[in-house]
Amino acid sequence: MSEAPKRVKAGDKVGKGRYVCVDCGLEFEINDSQQDLRKCPACACEMYDCFPVTHIRDDIKTPDDVKNPPKRK
Repeated sequence: MSEAPKRVKAGDKVGKGRYVCVDCGLEFEINDSQQDLRKCPACACEMYDCFPVTHIRDDIKTPDDVKNPPKRK
């Protein structure tokens, strides 16, 4: 079962993931690890549902871990 999406507001610093406007449903992806979320370009709404990028390995927690993964035990 998947978790409910996290609700985020325009102006928040967000990470990689899929963002869906709560008013008009405009959907887009952010591929930068730190980016300011802007108002929806279609309807100027400031709220989004966030579906963050998740990792298969639960020991990958930071961008540095992705570049230099911890050794498997």
